Amino acid sequence: MKKYKIFRCKKCLTPSTRPRVTFNKKKICNACQNHKILINFDWKKRFQELKKIAKKINKETVGKKYNCIVPTGGGKDSSYVAWHVKNTLNLRPLCVFCEPSLFTKQGRQNLINFKKSGFKLDILKTNNYFRDYDIKCFKRAGLPQQAWLQAIVIYPIKVALKHNIKYVFGGEEAESSYGGSNKNFLKKFVKLSENKKFLLEGQEIENYYTKKQLKKFKNIYFTKKELKKANSIYKLFWSSFEFWDERKHFKIAREKCGLRYSKKRDTNAINKHSHTDQRLYALHMFLAYLKFGFSRATTDTSIAIRLGYMDRKKGLKIVKKYDHIFPKEYLSYYLKYFKMDKEEFVNILKSFVNKKLFKNNDIFNLKFKNKFV
Repeated sequence: MKKYKIFRCKKCLTPSTRPRVTFNKKKICNACQNHKILINFDWKKRFQELKKIAKKINKETVGKKYNCIVPTGGGKDSSYVAWHVKNTLNLRPLCVFCEPSLFTKQGRQNLINFKKSGFKLDILKTNNYFRDYDIKCFKRAGLPQQAWLQAIVIYPIKVALKHNIKYVFGGEEAESSYGGSNKNFLKKFVKLSENKKFLLEGQEIENYYTKKQLKKFKNIYFTKKELKKANSIYKLFWSSFEFWDERKHFKIAREKCGLRYSKKRDTNAINKHSHTDQRLYALHMFLAYLKFGFSRATTDTSIAIRLGYMDRKKGLKIVKKYDHIFPKEYLSYYLKYFKMDKEEFVNILKSFVNKKLFKNNDIFNLKFKNKFV
C-alpha cells in the first residue's frame, strides 16, 4: 500500500492536507510565499487607489442612503473594515449580519455594541429550516454550520441587489491568505462567480431539497436569475488594499466599536478573541482535524508565525497541545441542536475520521500513522 504523504510548511505549520493549498519545491506553502510578497508590497499606493474607488462610488451614488455593503459580525476584523469604510473612505455602508446558530451571549453583546457605535444593520436571523440543512450537511458531509457559511456569502449579495448597491467590502481574502487558491490574490475586484465554489465548501443546497422546498431557503440560495444579477456586484477585500494585521484591528474594534473579549477561551482554541460569537465553529474545526489532521490551533499559530508573533517551535508545541481537543463544553448544545443522542453524534464524527492519516478510530485520542512535524 502506497504511503500517504503528509507534511507541514517549513515556515509556518500549514499542512499539506489543507484543501487547495500549494507548496514550492522547498515545501513552503503558498500562504507564506504570498506573505513575503505582501510585506514588501506598496500599500501606500494601493490604499490611494482604494480612496479613488471610494470617490467614484460616492460620485455614482449621490442621494442614496447607502452605497456599499459591509458583512459584519461585531468581531474585530469586520468592525475594523466597517469603521474605515465609513470614517476613512467616507462611504455610507449598510452592514449585514447573519446570525450563527448557537449564537453566544458574548457575540450578541458585541453586536449590540457595534450597532450602538453608529452603524445600520440588516439582520438575517437563523431559523429551523437552516437548522434542518445543518443537520443534513453534518450527517452527509461533516459540515455542521453550512447554513451560516452559505448565509454569509449569499445574503449580503441579496441585500445589495435589493438596494441596488454594486459594492461589497469584505475582510481578508482568506484563500490566498491562509493557504488555498491564489486565483484572487491581491485582486482589486472579485466577482461572486470567482469565489462562490470555495466559500460554499463545494456544497449545493439543490442536492438536499426539492424546488418547492428551496423557497424556504431563499436567503441562502440563489435562483439562476439572481445569480446572473449577482455577478454584476463587485467584492472588494480589505486585505487587498491594506496589510492585514489583526492586532491593529483589535485597537479600532475595542476603541470605536465596543468589542469585548470573552472571559474564557474554548477548550480547542488558543486565545479568547477568535470566533467567540458562536459555538458551532469549534465543532467545525474539530471535524477539520478528523478529515485533514489540523484544527484551529494550526490555523491560528500559522498566522502568528507569519506575522512574527511567535516562532515555529513554539507554535508546534501549541498545536500538539490543542489541535486534537474536542470542545466537550458544548456537547449538550450540539446534541440538542442536531436532535440526536451522544452515541449517534459520536458515530457521525467517527465516520469522518481520515483512515489514511490516523491509525485508530478513537476520536478523543487519535494517533497519526506517520510523524507530522
